[in-house]
Amino acid sequence: MPNRKKLKITLILAIAIGMGIMYPAHALSPKLELRQVHQAIALTQPKDYAKIKMAQYGWGKKQSKCLNILWGKESAWNHQADNPISTAFGIAQMLGEKSLNPMVQINNGLRYIKHRYGTPCEAWQFWQRNKWY
Repeated sequence: MPNRKKLKITLILAIAIGMGIMYPAHALSPKLELRQVHQAIALTQPKDYAKIKMAQYGWGKKQSKCLNILWGKESAWNHQADNPISTAFGIAQMLGEKSLNPMVQINNGLRYIKHRYGTPCEAWQFWQRNKWY
C-alpha cells in the first residue's frame, strides 16, 4: 500500500478515534459506528466518501472521474461553497441546500444526479454544454 494511502487511512482512523467513534465509552451498533466513520471520511476526504456512495449506485472509476470534474468546477469540493447569484450551496451546489454537513450534501447531490441525469458523466456532459447542471 503506498505511503500516501496509509497516511490517509491513519488520519481517518485518528479522527474517528478522536471523535469517540472507534472505541466509544458505550457499545454502538455496527451500523451506527459505520455511519460515524462515514461522517469522519466525509469531513476529511469528501471525494473518498463520494466514491463509497457511488459504489452503491453501481458507478465505477469512469463515473468517479466525471463527478470529480463536475463538482470540482461547481465548488472545488468545498462544503461551504456559496453561489452569490443563486441559492446554490455546498459541494454539489444544490439549489436551496441548507446542510453544512458534507455527507448530506454528497448524498443529496448523488440522488439528484441519478434522478435527473442517470450518471455523473451524463451530468458532466450537460454541464459542458450549459455551464450548469
